[in-house]
Amino acid sequence: MRRFMTVTSAALVALALPAAAFAQSSGSTDFTAELRQANNSGGSAEAQITLDGNMAEITLTGDGFFDGFPHAIHIHGEPGGDNVCPPAMNPGEDGFDDLASQTMADGTPILSVIDGAAFYGGVAASLTTEGDTSPDSALAVERFPTSATLDYQRTIELPEDVANDLSSLHLVVHATDLNGDGEIGPVEDGDGNQIPSSLNEDLPIEATAPAACGQIVAAASGGIDTGAGGTATDSSNSALLAGALALGGLAAFGITRRRRAGEVA
Repeated sequence: MRRFMTVTSAALVALALPAAAFAQSSGSTDFTAELRQANNSGGSAEAQITLDGNMAEITLTGDGFFDGFPHAIHIHGEPGGDNVCPPAMNPGEDGFDDLASQTMADGTPILSVIDGAAFYGGVAASLTTEGDTSPDSALAVERFPTSATLDYQRTIELPEDVANDLSSLHLVVHATDLNGDGEIGPVEDGDGNQIPSSLNEDLPIEATAPAACGQIVAAASGGIDTGAGGTATDSSNSALLAGALALGGLAAFGITRRRRAGEVA
C-alpha cells in the first residue's frame, strides 16, 4: 500500500505539470482572415493570428498581387465599431459604381482607399516588415512586402483596444495596377488629369488603392484543420492527455506490483 501511494503521488505530480502548462497557455486566441480581391487586382490572401495578451503573431500568405511595388498591409477598423469590407469591391459587381468615387479615362470606376475606409475604417495597425507598426507607419512604403506572392510573418504588439476587439477589424492589402499598364504609376481620369492617392497627393491612386480585404474572425474551437483528416490541438492539451495516461499507467503499476517498467499497462 505504501508503494502504491508513493507511485500514485508521483503520477499526480506528472499530471499537474502539464495541466499547469495548459492553464498558462490557455490565454492565447487564434484568429483567421480570408482576403478577397478588390479593384480586380487578382490578389487573394489568408492570414492566421495568434493573440496572447497584446502580442499578435501574424502569418499572412497571398498570391496574385503586383510584383515589385510595396504593398501596404494594415489592420483596419474602429475597435467595437461596425466595420465591414465594402459590399462591392470590383468593377462589374452590383453597387460598385455607387461606391467608387473615381473613374479612369476608359470609364472604369475605382474603389479608392478612402472609399474603402468608409466601410472598414481607418488604420489600427501597420503590418510593416520591421520597425514601428502603429498607424504612423501606414505609408512607410520602404517597410512593406514588395512581391506578388506575400509571405509575411511577424509578431507585433497591438494597442490594447485593438487586441481586445480584434474580431471586429479587417485586414487590407493595398496597391494594384488599375489600368493594366504593367506598373504602379499614374492613372488618368476622363479629363486627362492624373488621379492622386486619396491619402497622399504625391502618390498615384494605384499605390494605395485596396487590392484585397478580409474580416478577422475568431478561429473555431477544437483545433485547426491539418488537412490530414483531423485537427491539430494545443500542445498543452496533448501534454494534459499524456499526463492522464501516465497517471493511469503508474496506478496500474502500483496495483499489480510489476517489477519492470516495460510491463506498465
